[in-house]
Amino acid sequence: MTGPGTVLGRLYRAAPAVQDSVLAAALLLPDLFLFSDFALPSVGLADRLLTVGYAVLGYAALAVRRRAPLAVFGHVWAHALGGELLTAAGAFDYSPTLALLTALYTVAALRGARPAVLALVSVAVPVALSVRAALADVPEAERLTSLLGVACFYGLLHLEVWAVGRWVRAGRAAAIRDRLAVARAEEAVLSERARTARELHDIVANAVTVMVLQAGGARHVLRTDPDRVECALEQIESCGKTAVAELRHMLLVLRADGERLAADEPSFGLADLDPLLNGVRQAGLTAHLRVTGDPAPLGRSVDLTAYRLVQEALTNAAKHAGPGAVTVVRLDWHPAGDRLKITILDDGRGVPPADRSELSTGHGLLGLRERVAVCGGTFEAGPVRNGGFRVTAGLPTRELSPQEAGS
Repeated sequence: MTGPGTVLGRLYRAAPAVQDSVLAAALLLPDLFLFSDFALPSVGLADRLLTVGYAVLGYAALAVRRRAPLAVFGHVWAHALGGELLTAAGAFDYSPTLALLTALYTVAALRGARPAVLALVSVAVPVALSVRAALADVPEAERLTSLLGVACFYGLLHLEVWAVGRWVRAGRAAAIRDRLAVARAEEAVLSERARTARELHDIVANAVTVMVLQAGGARHVLRTDPDRVECALEQIESCGKTAVAELRHMLLVLRADGERLAADEPSFGLADLDPLLNGVRQAGLTAHLRVTGDPAPLGRSVDLTAYRLVQEALTNAAKHAGPGAVTVVRLDWHPAGDRLKITILDDGRGVPPADRSELSTGHGLLGLRERVAVCGGTFEAGPVRNGGFRVTAGLPTRELSPQEAGS
């Protein structure tokens, strides 16, 4: 069992150094029994202690194998080489193997191809000495067969451990790529959701605000000015049709799945400002459009952003400044033709509707700021001294790449 309260569960949550220390201790004993004379009855206590002490010198480094894989491998490699040389000199009989395999695996799993290959090649030296020591007592007649068997055993063992390390590294890299892909997909979904919310807000908020103001004005003159009531109803009908057309267009975009829409589908931009201004005029605002400089072609998304900017600013003026307010929309084209500055200013001197708080969603300016940022523009909004409100944005005339917009 590996539950949180078990020994294995606590070890799983322990620091890497603790885990690796436990691993080193677990490998030390089988290494001594399998690759030394530690367990032979003929070996004295002093020789056994010498073998154990030397083994501990190598295995102690494994406690930091993940923190410094190359340094640990170098230490363990030198330890294995020293063990083989001391065995050849007759100090003891010990061929350190499992520590070297663990260090080789760590380099293969945690480092790039070049250091991993160099580590694999370098183990040939202690492995060759291990093979030589294993054949020391083999009769001459059986030496060739034993050489092939022992060499294959040690060679394949180290090669397979190295291959497992490379496979684990490849699996981790693939898992990281998958997580990044999932994160990018989730970010794209959230971005599309925010974009859809902005579109819905801009479409519905403007149309509903104008219709509510028109309906409220018509109700007050229902019996005294039938012509004005008829005009208000026509404007309400026009706003409703426009909103439905915009919603239909947006739904087509969402269903297109990246395919290009038909050329005759509606797309809003600065060319549609006149109907927009007429709508707020019918709602009781005095709205003026002033243009300076020579207009330049706009990218499709920039043109839509410019339209939504004016639309939302005029909607806010209708909701908060109210009928009777004077609003000026300024389009200032940069002489170089690469920049457009849009300013919407109201004087705040209208008669705000009594239920204006019910008309506000609280997300209009936030949505505008996000729209402008996506296009790589600048945005400012705030009250002015005379009690009015100003919305200002600077937009590039061409559509920027995501990297340019984010820089």
